Amino acid sequence: MVCMLGALCWMFAGCGGTQHGQELFDLHCADCHSEANPDLKKQPPKLEGLFRSKTLPSGAPATDQQLRKTIVEGLGTMPAFDRRLSENDVNDLIQYLHTLK
Repeated sequence: MVCMLGALCWMFAGCGGTQHGQELFDLHCADCHSEANPDLKKQPPKLEGLFRSKTLPSGAPATDQQLRKTIVEGLGTMPAFDRRLSENDVNDLIQYLHTLK
């Protein structure tokens, strides 16, 4: 029953997947990665087309696993999101980042 309710929630209300990923991006990432932030000495990279390259802006391989590591552990001035995002949140965020062209 719970599984069926979860599936219905996902299908009809956008509880997961790219819609949830976009909400997470807008909440946690967009301030730094979508617009110039004058408070930062070094501007974070834009994330559009992130997976068109073989490498991430850090030079690491452009894989879901590497991106997950960066999101969870942080990198440089980017904070770690291990205590802010669940595993499902990170999955949805990565799924959304794949849609950015």
